[in-house]
Formats: sequence, C-alpha cells, structure tokens
Amino acid sequence: MRSNCAVRLRDVWKVFRSYHAQPRTLKEAVLTFGRWRPVEVAALRGISLDIHFGELVGIIGRNGSGKTTLLATIAGIYEPTKGSVETFGRVVALLGVTGGFHPELTAEENLLFVGTVLGLPLREVRRRLPDIFAFAELDGFEGAPIRTYSLGMTVRLGLALGIHADPDILLVDEQLQSTDAPFQQKALSALQALHRQGKAVVLVTHELTWVEQIATRAIWLDKGSIIMDGNPVQVVPSYLQGMPV
Repeated sequence: MRSNCAVRLRDVWKVFRSYHAQPRTLKEAVLTFGRWRPVEVAALRGISLDIHFGELVGIIGRNGSGKTTLLATIAGIYEPTKGSVETFGRVVALLGVTGGFHPELTAEENLLFVGTVLGLPLREVRRRLPDIFAFAELDGFEGAPIRTYSLGMTVRLGLALGIHADPDILLVDEQLQSTDAPFQQKALSALQALHRQGKAVVLVTHELTWVEQIATRAIWLDKGSIIMDGNPVQVVPSYLQGMPV
C-alpha cells in the first residue's frame, strides 16, 4: 500500500545566477569593465510542503512569485539549490505552451514521441490516439504539422495527452488560459475527475475563479515563499486583499 503523500518538499531553495547586473557608478563601470558580476536571485525560499494523492491544489500568486519554478522543481526539471524534493509516483508535467512538440512533425508523430517520453509504451500511445484527438477536438488534424496549429490547438493537444497519460501526479502550468471557454470547462472537469480517482493534481493559474471552483486546496506564493496554504475560499480572498490597488 503506497503512502498518501504524492509530493514532499523540505526547505527547498532555488537560486538562479544572473550575469547581467549593471554597474551603479562610473567608477564601478571602469573597475569591472570586461568582467562578469554574477547576481543571485532566489526564486524559491525555504519551501516545505506535502501534497497528497486525491488533492487538487491551485497555486496562485503574482508574476515572478515562483509558481512555475516550483512546478519545474517538483517535476525534476530544476535541481533545488538547497533542500529535498521527493515524488511518489509517475509525474506528468505540462509546463510549456508547446508541450515539447516539434513544429515540423505532425500532431500524431509528436504524440507518439512525447507519449513514450512520458513513459507510455508505444503501442499504448497508439491505442489512445483517437481519445486524445477527440478530447482535444482536433479530429481531422492528425496529419498536420504542429507549426500549422494555432496556440490554442497546440495547448489543447498537450493537455489532452497529459490527461490521457495515466499520471499519478499531474502538474499543469498556465496553458489552459490560452484555450476557449468550452474547452477550459471540459479540461477543468477532467482535472476534477483525476483527483477523484486519487491522483494528485497541481494547477498554476491566474484564474482565481477556477481555484475556488475546483481546487481542494490553495497555496499563495509571493517572492518565492508560501504566504498562505489552506482552503481556497479563505486563501483566494486573502490574496485579493493583499494585492496592491
């Protein structure tokens, strides 16, 4: 019997190093001419949290608050600078609007490639192709190169693949906002269905009504730190009250 914990983070820091700091004075410019001066930027600051199977977690916060960095660290795309990240199950991360698709390959070829990268056997991806295209509402576009797809079509295809890839832990960044309203509601219902099946779903979004509508838990990030973690009906109003006018 598996533990109920899907994701465990302990004192996680992620520090990026920038080499583009500008000199503050003429003297400093002369003295540092031809040199790189690294500046460290902490995107995550001591994050500790557990996410459990059966939870649908909405992560909210202003631009630059660390939301996408947190998802990428959970997904293993980034190594934490300090601290530990553990995941207990197969993670499917939908972090880029293009879904990792190659623009010159057809939609079907991309699904076969990305699906196997996500851990599905090739024959299983082939079996699921009709369901993926139907969910994405892209029947008839299977043989079209991804470069001919609109942004919304590409996002729908990526989300459909992620939802049909049998994830134990599904991480979804802000792509859903690039699709039309009917598809958004269908995708949100699919995310709810996954969490009812006992999966762990983590959604980053600026659509606060979605968090109130479907999330079982909300986490408010600001400047890389957790400000509030709890019931969405409490976290979302607190976040709105804390935003500058």
